[in-house]
Amino acid sequence: MKIKSIETYTKEPISIVRVQTDSGAEGWGQISPYNADISAMVMHRQIAPYAIGVDALDIDNLVDKSIEENYKYPGSYVCRALAGLDTALWDLKGKLKNESVCELLGGSPKPFPVYGSSMRRDITPEDEAKRLVRLKEKYGYKAFKVRIGNVCGHDKDIWPGRTEGLIPRIRKALGNEISLLVDANSCYTPQKAIEVGQMLQEFGVEHFEEPCPYWELEWTAEVRRALEVPIAGGEQDYDLQQWKRIVNLPVVDIVQPDICYMGGLSRALRVAKMAEHAGLPCVPHSANLSLVTVFTLHMMGAISNAGPYIEFMIEPMLWLNNLFTPSLVVDDGTVQIPEGPGWGVEINKSWLENSKRQISK
Repeated sequence: MKIKSIETYTKEPISIVRVQTDSGAEGWGQISPYNADISAMVMHRQIAPYAIGVDALDIDNLVDKSIEENYKYPGSYVCRALAGLDTALWDLKGKLKNESVCELLGGSPKPFPVYGSSMRRDITPEDEAKRLVRLKEKYGYKAFKVRIGNVCGHDKDIWPGRTEGLIPRIRKALGNEISLLVDANSCYTPQKAIEVGQMLQEFGVEHFEEPCPYWELEWTAEVRRALEVPIAGGEQDYDLQQWKRIVNLPVVDIVQPDICYMGGLSRALRVAKMAEHAGLPCVPHSANLSLVTVFTLHMMGAISNAGPYIEFMIEPMLWLNNLFTPSLVVDDGTVQIPEGPGWGVEINKSWLENSKRQISK
């Protein structure tokens, strides 16, 4: 069964991919969100030429070939584009076998715990605490993640004292039974990260994400050695050799590959397997409610070293409206892994009709 065509349907910041075979079978996937128009161009120029006419079920070899053929163009955009092809092929495979991707991987579709993930730094500690309490009461969340510091902040908070005011207030508002996670988005030098981490430990934080610039592996490893709070990271990393360094050093206690940044499920599974061999849990990055969260649910329902929850964004995003059905719904702090064949969701025709279509064949 050979790949006959690859289509992209792009409406910024997202691009959906359809793969069709010479047998008439098809599968749907997604390019990584944001600058998806660039990634779609990369798909047709740098990925599709090596995929058309290739065995659609030989996913691992096709993924490796796509990376190797682009050896002069290593980087994020090749992997972001490749994610669309890889995830579409997994959907196709599941539909051919009449199984969900989770079942293909040896898992069972069931409700999986999620943590409510805040994306906001422009919110006061008081208002953040109030809205998290409301969400806890409405949806039964058992865990939340909040933003501290500032993105690549060079040790500076978004405004002075916000982090030191936020964590105690959130802990008091939510109570000790709620798991509390934080994300620093590459804010700190090791000395400052350790100082902040000691405060986090006082309030029972159990996940300190990306404390240092993510490319400074030794800095993050230093912080990990100095603190008891588990260090998480890896969302930005797409190179498997870099992942070997992250796991083997080790840099983090919790690995966080992003399926769409990595180049698809196949490569994310390799990272999870590396982590499993090292005794590390996997809690992938899935910071929006596009198909990346669907992909992550299926993966986490099957791998043996899945962490205790999945990231589930709590912010409204109009660009996600009417993208796919059935929608993902939080109930008692869990989300059902879609049960239908493949990814178990259907891209809405109205969304496709209002997007830019391109095809390679």
